[in-house]
Amino acid sequence: MRKEAALQILVVDDDDGSRQALTNLLRDEGYNVMELESATAALAYLHGSAPPQLIVLDLMMPEMEGWDFRMEQKRDPKLASIPVIAVSAAGKLMDVEFSFRKPLDHKDFLRAVKQYVR
Repeated sequence: MRKEAALQILVVDDDDGSRQALTNLLRDEGYNVMELESATAALAYLHGSAPPQLIVLDLMMPEMEGWDFRMEQKRDPKLASIPVIAVSAAGKLMDVEFSFRKPLDHKDFLRAVKQYVR
């Protein structure tokens, strides 16, 4: 029986096109990626699963925005140490490892990812 590879990156973005583009870009680079459409779904997933090496987080989402997700993440000792790269068309998140604006510069983004995912 084949053992599942450890999840490396969790992509959280409510926009289907953006989420799929990020996921495809990362999978093309050989990363194991889980994609979710909301911050609330991401928190539920993280509370029930082994932590990923990195979270790629959109900021502008319905229900719970990326800023609120980050606040909840930092409150939870199990999740607080997971590095976050924020990706957004509007706004910036200051207390993350990297913050990128859409449209994304793929080379800079992948360079940032490689700093946190082995």
